[in-house]
Amino acid sequence: MSDAELLSILLRTGSQGENSLALSVRLLDQFGSISAILNANHDDLIQFKGIGVAKWSQLKVIYELVQRSYLEKLKQENVLSSTGLVKNYLISLIGHKEHEVFVCLYLDHHLRLINCHEIFRGSIAQTTVHIREIAKECLLKNASYLIIAHNHPSGYLEPSEADLELTKSLYEALKLIDIQLLDHCIVARHGAISLTDLKIMPK
Repeated sequence: MSDAELLSILLRTGSQGENSLALSVRLLDQFGSISAILNANHDDLIQFKGIGVAKWSQLKVIYELVQRSYLEKLKQENVLSSTGLVKNYLISLIGHKEHEVFVCLYLDHHLRLINCHEIFRGSIAQTTVHIREIAKECLLKNASYLIIAHNHPSGYLEPSEADLELTKSLYEALKLIDIQLLDHCIVARHGAISLTDLKIMPK
C-alpha cells in the first residue's frame, strides 16, 4: 500500500466533498512525508479541512508509539548492530525541528540504551553545548558509552568545523572519566549521517 493509502486508513474519514484518501494525498503534498505529518504541530495540521482535534490526537498517538517502539529496541540491542535504527529514531525525534537541539544517547557497558534526552536547545542556526554538563549527565546515568546528535534545520548534512571541534573536545574530556564517545550524528528532515560513517571520529 502507498503512504497515502495507509494514512487514509488511519484518518478513516475526510471532509465534505473529499474522502480520506484525497485528504491524505493533500497532507503528503503539503508536508512531504509521513514523518513530517507525524511531527507537525497542532496549528500546522488544524488548518486542513477535515483535520480536527480528534485526528490530530490520533496522529500524535501514532508518533508516540513509534518513538516508544524505537526506544524499546534500542534498550534491548547493541546499538552498534542497530545503527540504522539509531538514525531512524533520531530523524523522527529531532529531524523536523525548526531550531537546533542537541541530544545525548547514554549507553551501558553492553552498548544498550540507558536513556536519551535533549540536553541543549539553540536557535535556528546554532546550539551552545557545555561539555561539563554532558560529562556530569554521563556520570549520573552511569553510562559507559555515549552517542551525541544534533539537527541541522537547513537540511544540510555535512559537519561544520565547529561540529568537528566539539566532537574532538568532548571525546578527549570523556576519555578522562573512562567514558567513550562512540559517534556524533547529524540529522535533518530527510536523513542522517554520522562521523563514524564518514570515518572522521576521533580515535
